Amino acid sequence: MNVVVSIPLLVGLIISAIQPASFLQSTSAHSIGPESANYFFIPNLTPVLPPVYFCGESVPLHEEAVARRLVSALVTNTHKNQALYRIRQRAATFFPVIEPILARHRIPSDFKYLPLVESALTGLAVSPKGAAGYWQFMPETARELGLTIRRGQDDRQNLVKSTEAACRYLNYLYARLGSWTLAAAAYNNGIGALLGNIKRQQQWDYYYLRLNAETGKYLYRILAFKELFSNYRSYGNIIPSQALAYLSQPIDSESFSEDDDVILPEILVDEATESAIQSSNQEVRVASSNRVDDIPLPNAADVFKGGIKAKLMHFSGLQRGQVWTFHLTRDGFAGEQDVEEGDVLYAIVEDIDSQTGKLYLRTDKLYSAGDKHTYHLTLAAVDASTGRVGIKLPEVDQLKAGWILTWKAL
Repeated sequence: MNVVVSIPLLVGLIISAIQPASFLQSTSAHSIGPESANYFFIPNLTPVLPPVYFCGESVPLHEEAVARRLVSALVTNTHKNQALYRIRQRAATFFPVIEPILARHRIPSDFKYLPLVESALTGLAVSPKGAAGYWQFMPETARELGLTIRRGQDDRQNLVKSTEAACRYLNYLYARLGSWTLAAAAYNNGIGALLGNIKRQQQWDYYYLRLNAETGKYLYRILAFKELFSNYRSYGNIIPSQALAYLSQPIDSESFSEDDDVILPEILVDEATESAIQSSNQEVRVASSNRVDDIPLPNAADVFKGGIKAKLMHFSGLQRGQVWTFHLTRDGFAGEQDVEEGDVLYAIVEDIDSQTGKLYLRTDKLYSAGDKHTYHLTLAAVDASTGRVGIKLPEVDQLKAGWILTWKAL
């Protein structure tokens, strides 16, 4: 996402002076040890780097700048060996949950490494700007993707639900951009900002775009985790021997280090991990039997298609958890459900965000006045002009019978 959690593991290296071109001529690739501080400045890194791919797209390592960025990311990610080992532990636990969800949504499996960069696969991670969870969603984006955020429940910390939401978002980005590398960049920088750079530079290749420092390094950080976890033996001339030992060490879920420099206190990480595993097993089985649905996505009013109207009949107070009653004003279609005039929505005040001036109303059930039956149907009140979840926070005296809102299915 736009703000990445600060992880001690990913502290950048300070690159030293450029090594002359004659260095490569006088020193063979096999004699270059990891202790060589100026390794990054060998004019041609291609002979010592294996082919690298992201989602089937070849990384142009023949370009010197691209090769240097990848090598820098590889060495940076091995700077904290124990932290790297702990991330491997969490990956070994969570990848079996994430991978089938990615496959069901037809997302390349390489995206399982994205939450390593975003949160070190820690559900309790929170960025300074409020992005939270494994996939680091901002609150508004999370709600747009169908996640619930309210007191006592934050779906961003639910591994299955947040991964499902990330897949919907990534599919949307890929449909707009036509490239998984650009989709990854847009996940970090936002699709609007990325499209602005593409338009100004007339360049559709991530590796040749001039981007802000964070987004410019973002894909390389993902690639570094992929290569270190799946192909570390090919980088013996780059990675320090101690880091290679940690990468080859068998995973021991019972092994914890007091010196491990992680984002959160160890006991909180362990509790969150255990909770994620327990909740994930059942949810994966349930989700695998459901059809993958597309929903309107954040910052995309152009994909909002209509909505249904409902009129406020009973207002019980402007506080979280209060239930308001709405009646539909006309026949319509919400999700896959036919709805009729007079059907009843019992909406919960999910959140009141005073900072953005937004009110969030949500309902999970619709009562059919015609057949006297209650249907499971998740709806959210939206801004009628954009289709975005959340409405302008009204004055209390405006909340009275007859107030009409637009709703969309999530």
